[in-house]
Amino acid sequence: YFLSERPFYELVLKHLRPGDMPTHMFHGAVPWVDESGKLYDYLGQARKRGIKFDVGHGGGSFVFRNAVPAIEQGFYPDSISTDLHQGSATGAMMDMQTTMSKFLAMGMPLDEVIKASTWNPARQIQREELGHLTPGAVADVAAFRMVKRKFRFRDVGNGAIDGNQRLFCELTLREGQVVW
Repeated sequence: YFLSERPFYELVLKHLRPGDMPTHMFHGAVPWVDESGKLYDYLGQARKRGIKFDVGHGGGSFVFRNAVPAIEQGFYPDSISTDLHQGSATGAMMDMQTTMSKFLAMGMPLDEVIKASTWNPARQIQREELGHLTPGAVADVAAFRMVKRKFRFRDVGNGAIDGNQRLFCELTLREGQVVW
């Protein structure tokens, strides 16, 4: 969907249905802002139509030049995810907590980062028994430690931003059992 004969705005405005989720939302080949740095209107129009935007940060699909202005203008991803594979795990993406930390560094509030990494994706894939910690829910838990100091985060295009906090996973439970 990055080809000039099939531009992204046509995909999200004409071809996708409410609830559909294009991933790799901050890919470098898709322009997000105009010359003045304002988000293109079609993005808000697509969201109003019910299109859900997913990060899908991988080895070639996340640039700060698109993500930073979106976050600054309040256009948060509906879901934060990774495109985990050998090339992305050893590159700028690294892992889910690093990806989440990048959004904190860009100014997305912690509660929104957590929601976009848990409850929102569960609802988007119609698995509402997951992604929350209410009584009776499956005990899937990731416990993080927040480290506060200066960090540098990179994107796939060699862009970088500085942040002052980073999440590190300390424990993971799956159905109440320690798995990491």
